[in-house]
Amino acid sequence: MLVALTAGCAAQVQQSRPVAVEKPAEDVPVTASSASATVPPAQLGISVVSIVDGRSVMLSDGSKAEVTGLAQPGPCWAEAAGNFAKAMLLNQQVRFDRTTGALTLADGTDYALLALGNGAGRSAGTPTPGQKEAEGAAQRVPMGLWGTPCGGKDALETSSAPPPPPPPPPTTTKPKVTTTTPKPPATVFYASCDDVRRAGKAPLYWGQPGYRVELDENRNGVACESRYGYR
Repeated sequence: MLVALTAGCAAQVQQSRPVAVEKPAEDVPVTASSASATVPPAQLGISVVSIVDGRSVMLSDGSKAEVTGLAQPGPCWAEAAGNFAKAMLLNQQVRFDRTTGALTLADGTDYALLALGNGAGRSAGTPTPGQKEAEGAAQRVPMGLWGTPCGGKDALETSSAPPPPPPPPPTTTKPKVTTTTPKPPATVFYASCDDVRRAGKAPLYWGQPGYRVELDENRNGVACESRYGYR
C-alpha cells in the first residue's frame, strides 16, 4: 500500500514539471539599408534660389518645382502670392517630391497648406480635406486674396465708363490750376513683438501693415503669436 502511494506521488510530481519552450524570435533591427527603402521619391538637401510665381520656384539643382494643389495665381493677387512665396521659401532648405508635387519646408510644413491658410493661394483640382480646411480658414477671416481688393476673385470687374461730358465753352482767361501733393501712406514698423502687443495689433498676419518675417519666428505667416511668447 505504501509503495503504491509513493509511486502515485512520484507520477504527480513528474506530470507537474514545467515544459521548456523555445525563446520567441526577436524583432530584426532596422538598419540604414532597410530604412532607406521607405524614403519617398523626393529631392533632399536642396534650396529655393528664385521665385517664379506664387506656386512655382526654381531649385538649387537647376530644376523648376510647381506645387501641386495650388491654382495659377490670378492677376489681382499674383503679386501678393509671389511676395508670400519669397518671404517663406527664398534661400530656404526644402524637400520637393516630384511624384506628388508636394513642396515641404525644412520643419515639415506643407507649403500648399501654408499658402492656402494665409490667402496666398487658391486650391486647384480636387483639394484634400486639409487643403479645404486651410482655404476655408482664410476665407472666414478674410485674408489675402479673400480680402480687399480681390474679394476672392482672380481679376477685378471693370465697368464701362460713362461717356465723357461735352467740352466747356472756350474762355479767354486760363483757369488757375491748383496742384496738391498727396501724402505718402504711413509706414508701420514694429521693432519687436512687444511693440506690436502694446499697439494692440497682435497677432500680426502676413500682408498686414507692420508684418515682418523677423517677427514671424516659425515662418507660418502669423507674427507675434501669444503661444510662442516672441519678443
